[in-house]
Amino acid sequence: IPNLPTLSLISATCCWNPATRMPPQANLAMRCTYNPRTSAHAPERMPRAQYIRVHKPMKTFFRPTYYCIAFVLLWIGNAAAQPLPQDSIAFNPEVERQFIQAMRYFGAGAFDSAALVFTENIRLYPRSHRATGCYIMGGKALYQVGKYRESIKLLKDLIDLFPETQYADDAHYTLALNYIKVSRSEDAAAELLVAVESSHDQRLADRSVKLLDALAAGELPIGQLQLLAADAKKDETKALFNFYIGEKLFRNGDNKMALEVLRGIIQLPPHIQYVGDALKLMDRIEKTDILKIGIALPLMLKSEQAGVRDQGMEFLNGIQLAVDEYNLDAPVRLTLEIRDTERDPSVAARQVTELCSDSKVVAIIGPISSNEVFASAGIANARGIPLITPTGTSNGIASIGPYVFQANPDYDTRGRAMAEFAFKQLHAHTASSIAPRDAIGKLIADAFLDEFKRLGGDVIDAQWYESGTQDLRTQFKVIRLHGLQRMEVPFIDFGGKIKNQEVARLVAAGARRRVIDSLIERQGKIELAKLLGKNGKQIADSLRIPYLTDSMRFDSLGLAVQSIDVLFAPISSSEEIGVVGSHVKLFNIQTQLLGTQDWNEVNELDQHRQYVDNVIFSSDTYVDNNDPGYRAFAAKFQKANNNRKPSTNTLFAYDVMKFVANVVRRGATSRNAIAAAIPKTAPYVGLHTTLSFLPPRVNGFLTVLQFKNRAIKKIGQIDLSLPTP
Repeated sequence: IPNLPTLSLISATCCWNPATRMPPQANLAMRCTYNPRTSAHAPERMPRAQYIRVHKPMKTFFRPTYYCIAFVLLWIGNAAAQPLPQDSIAFNPEVERQFIQAMRYFGAGAFDSAALVFTENIRLYPRSHRATGCYIMGGKALYQVGKYRESIKLLKDLIDLFPETQYADDAHYTLALNYIKVSRSEDAAAELLVAVESSHDQRLADRSVKLLDALAAGELPIGQLQLLAADAKKDETKALFNFYIGEKLFRNGDNKMALEVLRGIIQLPPHIQYVGDALKLMDRIEKTDILKIGIALPLMLKSEQAGVRDQGMEFLNGIQLAVDEYNLDAPVRLTLEIRDTERDPSVAARQVTELCSDSKVVAIIGPISSNEVFASAGIANARGIPLITPTGTSNGIASIGPYVFQANPDYDTRGRAMAEFAFKQLHAHTASSIAPRDAIGKLIADAFLDEFKRLGGDVIDAQWYESGTQDLRTQFKVIRLHGLQRMEVPFIDFGGKIKNQEVARLVAAGARRRVIDSLIERQGKIELAKLLGKNGKQIADSLRIPYLTDSMRFDSLGLAVQSIDVLFAPISSSEEIGVVGSHVKLFNIQTQLLGTQDWNEVNELDQHRQYVDNVIFSSDTYVDNNDPGYRAFAAKFQKANNNRKPSTNTLFAYDVMKFVANVVRRGATSRNAIAAAIPKTAPYVGLHTTLSFLPPRVNGFLTVLQFKNRAIKKIGQIDLSLPTP
C-alpha cells in the first residue's frame, strides 16, 4: 500500500518546481512523492496519462463507486502503515494559499513580507507539503533583507531536517553567500565546495565555482586551501585549490614548494582550466629572483600562555601584508626568514647571528625592544647587514654602526623636537620643566632644556619627581617662586650715582642719550624693557649695569604666574596626566603645557579636561581613521586576518617593511647597497608617521597633537631628520 501513488495524486497540483522556479499554477504536470524515512517531498513529472486522469472533472474521476471505496481503503491503510503528524503529507489549502502569496511578495521584491510569511508557514506547519520550499525561499528572502544570521539558521535547519531535499545544493550556495556577508570566508568556501561537487544544476555549479575561485584567490589562507583540497573529490576542484596554494606560496617566496604543488596540476588532463594557469605560473617562478628579509620578533612560540604571542604576531601580520603587496608586481621577489627572539636578549643575539649567516638575507627587521636591539645590532653591523628596529627608542642604538637604523625617534629626538616646536612655532622665550627622575624622564627633559637654551630660550627652572608620585606641591612651589621672580620688573634709578662709562655703555647698547640725560636731570627711574627693549635685563647683565627690581608678594595664589611661556612635562604614564594638570591649576601658573607620547590618552585627558584642555604633545604615531589610504589598508588587513583590526604595532611594522621594499624596488638588492640607499631615500609618508633615516640614521619625524574641546587633533609635524645648525 505505501508504494501506491494515491496520496501523491492528491497533492499533484501543489508542487514547486525548483529546476524552473515556476509558480505553482505552471506546474500542473508535477507530483510530489513523499519519502517517509526522511519526511521529504520530491517532485517528479507525471506521465501524461496520469496527468490527464488526475485533472479530469471530479465527477468523471470518481464515477465508479468502487473507485471511491478503493480510494478510502487505500488512504486508511496507508495511514495505518505509516503514522505521521497532521498535515505532514496531505495537501493543506491554507499552506498553499500562504505559499503562493509569499512567492508573489518575493517576485515583487517585497522580501521582508515574503520572509515573514515563509517563516510563519514553517512555524505553523513544519511538515507540510510546502515545508522544504518555505525553508529555501525563506532563507533567500532573509538574505535579501540583510538578515544573514537568521538566513543561515533557516538554511542549516533545512539541510539537517531534510538531508535528501532537492534544494540542498541551492541551500549550500545561499549559505555561502550569507557567510561571505558575515566575514566567514572559510565557512563560505566549505559550503561552495559542497555545492560545486554535488549540484546537478550546471548554472548553480558554475556560479559556485566562480565564487569559490574569488575566495581562494583573495581571502583564504594556505592552510585552509590545503584542507579544502584534501576534501575535494573532483579533479577540477582540487586543481582550483592547489593552483592558489602554489600562487600564495610563490607570493611568500617559497618557490620550491610552489613548484612542487603546481607540478601535480599539470599532470591532469589539459582541458581542466587550471592546467594552463599552472604552466604559466611555473614559468614565471623559474624566471624570478628572490631576496630574503630576516625577521626577528618576540613570537613566543614556545609559550603556552594565552595572549603573550599577540604583540609579535601584530608586527608579523603588518610585515606580511606589506610583502604580499610588493610581490604582486615586484621585479625581484621578497620572502621572509622569520626568527623568534622570545623576549630574551641572548636569544635575539643568537637568532640575528643565524640570519646573518644566510647569504640570501639582505636585511633584518627587528628586534622591537631596545635591550634586544643592543644585544644583537652590533652583530649585524659587524657582519655588514642592515638592521632596522621598528620601535626601539633608547639613545645610542643607531650609533652602534652604519648598518643600524632606528625607525622610531629616540629619547633625545623627542625632547629636542618639543623644544624646537616651542621656540619656533609657539615663539616661547621662557620655559620650565617637571619630569620623572627615572632614566627616560631625565633623558627627554635634559634634551628639551639643552635644545631650548641652544636656540636662545631662557630656562627658568627644572624640577624632578619619583614616577607615580601624587603630591607635587613641593616641586610646583619652587616653579611658582622662580616664575614670580621673573615677573619682578627690573629698572635703573638715575637718582643715585651712575658712572659716565655706564652711561656710555647704555648708549652703545641702543639707549637714547636724550632720554638718559632727562632721567639724570630729574633723578628718575625707568624700566630696563623701556630703555633697552624686551631683552633689557639680559643686556644690562651683559654690560654689568647695576639695576633694581620691585619685590613681588609670594604668599598669594591669587596672583597668576605669567612669566613661564611653556611648561614641559614628559610624564612616565598617562596616570600622571591629572596629577600634573591639577597642580598647574592649583598653583595658578598660566602657561602652555607641553608633553610627549604618554599624554596621548584621550580618556584620561577628557577626565581631567578642566586642568589640561589645550595641552600640546608629540607622538610617534597618529592615524586618521577617515583617511582613504588608511581605510583601504584596514579593509585589506581585516580580510587577510579574520576580520581583526590593525593595531599600532601593525602600522609600525607595515610602514617599515614598505620602506625597505621600496628601497629594493629602486634597485638595491645587496646588503651594502641597501645600507647605502636607506639614508639617501626620500622621506616615506607612512600610515602612522613619516620615515626618514638621514644621518644619524634615527627617524626625526614626530606628529604634534593637541587636546581641545574633548578631542585630540593633529596640529603639526616636527622634522628633525636633518641636523640643526
